Amino acid sequence: MTPRTLQLALKIGVSALTAFYGFVPAFADLNETHLFNPLWSAHARFHGAWFLAFAAGVALISLFLMWWRDEVFVPIFLGLMFAIGFWIATVFGPAYGGALVDPNGHTHTIVGIEANKFLFSVVTLLFIAALGLAAWLMRATR
Repeated sequence: MTPRTLQLALKIGVSALTAFYGFVPAFADLNETHLFNPLWSAHARFHGAWFLAFAAGVALISLFLMWWRDEVFVPIFLGLMFAIGFWIATVFGPAYGGALVDPNGHTHTIVGIEANKFLFSVVTLLFIAALGLAAWLMRATR
């Protein structure tokens, strides 16, 4: 593959990852187990809506940067920050009373691993790989 082809593949891959973190949570969370959960306080629902809007906005900015400014590093780092935020929330969940799955919701697994952990493991690793490829392409095209 030529560096130009790899650059296009990188942008397509990072775009897919960006769509995952920017828009999939809205589809997953706009329901009675999350944002419309009557057991959540109004303030918790406010933060949930804010988070979903913020994630979508960051994703739109990242897509703009990739496709109209030909910038991949900032979108990759923003995606990594999103993924790292998930891991921080997961690790420190016991300290603030957080949990990956709401007791009133449904638990989903993929190959025996809680679905969020599995998906964010894949997303985190793919963003790290994208960062490595972007760095390699930057050196290769100098």
